[in-house]
Amino acid sequence: MRKLFLTITFLVCSSFASLADGIVSQIVSAPIFANGTVRDIPSGINIYLQNDNAQGLDFMNPDVIGYGIPPGGSLEVEMVSGFERDLNIPLDGKSLLLTVGAPQQGLPEKAGGHVISQGDNEFTFVIKPTDVDGMNPIKLESPAKGVAFDQVQQRGIKIIHIGRHFAFISRGDKGVVEVRFKDKSGNVIVRGRGELEFLEKPRPQIFPTNITHDQRNHNWQRLKPGQIVGVAKGTRPMPFLLFDENQGTGNIGIFGAGVLSTQQLQELSYVMPPELARFNGGLIVKDRNGDGFLNPTIDIILGGIYNEAPQGADGYQVVTPLVKEKPFLSKATGEFNKRAGENLGGSIMQVVYIAGDKPGLYRTTFTLLERLGDIASPDGSSVTYTVVVE
Repeated sequence: MRKLFLTITFLVCSSFASLADGIVSQIVSAPIFANGTVRDIPSGINIYLQNDNAQGLDFMNPDVIGYGIPPGGSLEVEMVSGFERDLNIPLDGKSLLLTVGAPQQGLPEKAGGHVISQGDNEFTFVIKPTDVDGMNPIKLESPAKGVAFDQVQQRGIKIIHIGRHFAFISRGDKGVVEVRFKDKSGNVIVRGRGELEFLEKPRPQIFPTNITHDQRNHNWQRLKPGQIVGVAKGTRPMPFLLFDENQGTGNIGIFGAGVLSTQQLQELSYVMPPELARFNGGLIVKDRNGDGFLNPTIDIILGGIYNEAPQGADGYQVVTPLVKEKPFLSKATGEFNKRAGENLGGSIMQVVYIAGDKPGLYRTTFTLLERLGDIASPDGSSVTYTVVVE
């Protein structure tokens, strides 16, 4: 009985209902590479975890505790198929990073109390605790400076990031990855498997990021009805890392981009064309003529916004913040963080969110068109932020 209790406690310190398969909710491109999931290019991926009580994006709620590793146990990540190994790159803490939430707040080996090495085959990572007491998820917090200012701190393993150093290359149509938590006897406690379709060619990308504000968590921010995320005390604007269509491993940004809410479009007397009618929250637009303002009839339409809100809620919208009475449009990453600009490139766009009049979860999905500027284009890359109105 004691062994079972310890196992459940170290895996998920919440009312974990059963030790069933399916702890992988999705596999997506790592949010620091323009082409992390393009076929025949080095693989940069993020494996999102979940549990029985918190599925999908709900597992990223900081009120939900992530995974840990029991004493003497281990975590295995196997690149099952669709990946070619580069044997010149070791499977270690430079090619895999555990994170405690999204946007990813890193949990490097020393801070997390673990060591990463190659497993029984050249396609498997093994993560083992360095402490005899294992890795208690309650104590697993990122050492990033901004974490101390988060409204609720993320704890426990929630995302596995592969591709800091590129040990794998994506090959074929899709990749399959399996995640296994084991006890000290080597028995699998929980596992999950996911697959990812590789892109045939590069496309523009939008990612969540915490490069701004010393890696604070900008997702799942909390505020009162009618308040503004990015203005209300304890909140910060929601940032995005933008990459234009890139070749190879380059990261070129999208500059001069911002958003116009549905309400702002109406004020501009803009009639949404049928091709864009699916975007109920507004549009993502790039300044074309350099005047520093956004006008969808003149400027380039990059994508749109999907809003989800509690039933009957009103007044919510996402807008570009103003600085000196002009929209604060996307700028080079290096203007926010010099080191990140040198290492990642790209650009960063920030938005603020006006909360609705009812408590509950508000979700906003920001989606780029697969072909920027072509309103007939299907949806491409997207990212979702959740706001909690209390």
